Amino acid sequence: MVGSSQFRQSQSQVLEDAQRMPVTITSRGSRARAVVVSPSFFARAVAALEDQEDMHAAEIAREETEEISHDELKKELGLA
Repeated sequence: MVGSSQFRQSQSQVLEDAQRMPVTITSRGSRARAVVVSPSFFARAVAALEDQEDMHAAEIAREETEEISHDELKKELGLA
């Protein structure tokens, strides 16, 4: 954790540290204001969230029991 005033004084070091691990910027000693992460960490986090959303959507789809005809599906997808 880094205080906001320390962040302002040593941004380069904080950005360098963030390449190895997330750095929390705090305000007034303990209140988290931001987290600085590397671009690769951010990309992996977003991909993981998207994967989780896809798994949830697939789970919901597996629970659906309503059948739909091929023509209805094409129409729903805007292919008819």
